[in-house]
This record gives sequence, structure tokens and C-alpha cells, in this order.
Amino acid sequence: MKRAATVALAFAAALTVASCQVNPCPFQYENFGTDPMVPMCIKFYMTEKGLWHHMRALCQAEGANLAELRNGLHNSVYQYIMQHPDLQDEGFWIGGTDEDQEGNWTWVSDGADMNIFSPDWYPGQPDGGLDENYACIYTPDFYFHSCANNILIYALCQI
Repeated sequence: MKRAATVALAFAAALTVASCQVNPCPFQYENFGTDPMVPMCIKFYMTEKGLWHHMRALCQAEGANLAELRNGLHNSVYQYIMQHPDLQDEGFWIGGTDEDQEGNWTWVSDGADMNIFSPDWYPGQPDGGLDENYACIYTPDFYFHSCANNILIYALCQI
């Protein structure tokens, strides 16, 4: 009886440890959060390429939105890409735009300023005028760029 109780207690402890190491994000999403209480779940949506609005709709169909790489999240995503060679030749839509007001770059979820003076923007970006209204990151630098409205690339979805 004592042995059974010991085995049960050991099993419960092992489950507790295992549950602490489980990814808190949905299937195919990676946790980029640094605070264990606040996951930052991002998916490299690579099933198909599309225009910004189409790829945003695909993210939204999963209960997500295009990723907003703020507060150091951009650097974490960059490091992840550099560790995964299959991602290094690609481009990804992110959740920034100036389509509502030219030159006023905002995040789509809350309209917050993207801060065009941030070091996350590639030098000289954004620069596309009316032909480049959506933010993306792409090879080889994966900084923020104002990307052409008509390019077909993958997306980063964030929950």
C-alpha cells in the first residue's frame, strides 16, 4: 500500500513537471513570450502565400491576427528565423499598415503607432508611398519594410 502511494505521488509529480514544460500555445504556434504567465503565440503561416488582406483573413479565421512585433518580440522572431534555415529565404506579412493615412504607420489590432523611428525598421524604411502600405519582414535582414501592395508572401499570425 505504501509503495502504491509512493508510485502515485511520483507519477503526479512527473505530470506536474511535464505540464510546466508544455507549450501554452495552440498547435503550430510557438511561444515567443519571456514571461511564463503571458505567452506570445506566433505561427509562421506557410500553407500558402497571399496579399496582406488575404493573409490577415486567414490568421483571423484561426482566432489570431497578423503578428505585431513590438517590445522585443521582433528580435525574438529574428533569432528564431536565424535558427531555422527553411524560413530564411522567405517574406512574412506583419500587422502594420498606413492604408488609412499615408505615412501614419499603425498596428492593426489597436491602432497604436508603429514608431517609424524604431530600430526595427530597415534604414530608409518605410519608403513606398501609396504603392507600399503594408508592413512585412523578409530576407535577408528581416527588419520591418513597407512592402508593395501586390506581393504574395507568407504571414506571421499571433494570438
